[in-house]
Amino acid sequence: MTLYSSPPPARPFSDDKPTMLVSWWMATFCTVIIALRIAGRYIRVERLFVEDKIAALALIPMFLRMAFMHVVLLYGTNNVLVEDDGLRLSAEEIRRRTIGSGLVLVTRLLHPATTWILKAVTLEFFGRLVMGQKKYKMTFWSMRGIFLASFVAVIVSDLAECRPFSDYWTVFPDPGGQCRQGYATFLITAVCSMLTDLLLVVFPVPIIASIQLSLGRKIILMLLFCLGLLNVIITAYRIPQVLGEHGYQGTRSMWASVEILVATGVANALALGSFVRDTGAKKAKFKHDPKGSIPTQRGQRDLERGRAKMHSMISERETSAESASSPVSSDARDAAVLNRTASRDSLIPRSQFSTYYHGDGAYHSNGVVKTTTIRVTITDPVPGRDSTSNDTHAAGTPRMAMTPVGRSKSASGTGVGRGSTVVLQEMRPMPARNASPL
Repeated sequence: MTLYSSPPPARPFSDDKPTMLVSWWMATFCTVIIALRIAGRYIRVERLFVEDKIAALALIPMFLRMAFMHVVLLYGTNNVLVEDDGLRLSAEEIRRRTIGSGLVLVTRLLHPATTWILKAVTLEFFGRLVMGQKKYKMTFWSMRGIFLASFVAVIVSDLAECRPFSDYWTVFPDPGGQCRQGYATFLITAVCSMLTDLLLVVFPVPIIASIQLSLGRKIILMLLFCLGLLNVIITAYRIPQVLGEHGYQGTRSMWASVEILVATGVANALALGSFVRDTGAKKAKFKHDPKGSIPTQRGQRDLERGRAKMHSMISERETSAESASSPVSSDARDAAVLNRTASRDSLIPRSQFSTYYHGDGAYHSNGVVKTTTIRVTITDPVPGRDSTSNDTHAAGTPRMAMTPVGRSKSASGTGVGRGSTVVLQEMRPMPARNASPL
């Protein structure tokens, strides 16, 4: 029993049109899967890993294959009964089938190129998982060598099966099964594909079980790596389907597209699964730390202006006749502290961001906090309170009051647009009242 068989009968393009449409749909779906991976990775970490770039690289041979396969299904190949045994072809039909037969040779290289690149995605993820562990380095590089050797074997089988080489696109007379059916490259590609898929299960799973990860994550990773068995199942099922139809190109192309779709899903399941579970690498989220916060650039400028105004007020009070020989008054200090509230980022200082007097004529602050809006109700001074009443001010010290009276005001450090109508630090001394006690 020989490996090769008689060619299948010719079929109209209408029989192959569903295959073409479904194959394009599967290629589009593969593109969506890879695009989700790329977009998700960039959103999470704002950069792409090596395996992400490899996954994007798989789109190139995938769409080249689809472009050539479209022409192959439209023109046909030399794997068809012709002349005395079947279809009589015109010169134009022979020319078209000659073109299709030559492009089939290219698609038989682009198909394994796509699937091997997708396998490399999983392999690189495995390499990143065991990065830095020397005992697994030899295993990782051995798998790389096996993958490369298997792909070289596929290329050699595709180009060396038919002799002379020009018989690959000969339509009439019949060039023989080895030139029109390509069973050698078909079977070698299938065997190498199943072997490499099994390696991506046999080697990583025991290693994942031994590394330091939580039990739940180990189980999930092992299940995701075991998805490679789906490729083995699809490839094993594809072999008898193609052989049973004498290598008919429509059937062969259909199952090749299915295999690429499954391989794309398996290669990207690890990344997409981590996105769904919100695990894996991701950029650090901003968390406000009041104790370690730094003023914004605009807030820093406001703070510097407030400090300059504070120094000016202190200088004016020190040079005035009333306080020429006295230290800075408490009113000046209060006004200076209140002036800091003009900062957009520091309306109300907290205890850990205190403003203190250094004794050198300058006030210092060790930090600011975010803007806070407060609401103030302005009322008349309580009648009957005089300069001798028991309060925090010394006798005769003028009180601080705000006008107008009897109205509520909202204020914030940002002023316009935030409801501010009164700047809180604009307070004026109020003349003392000598009201009689009740």
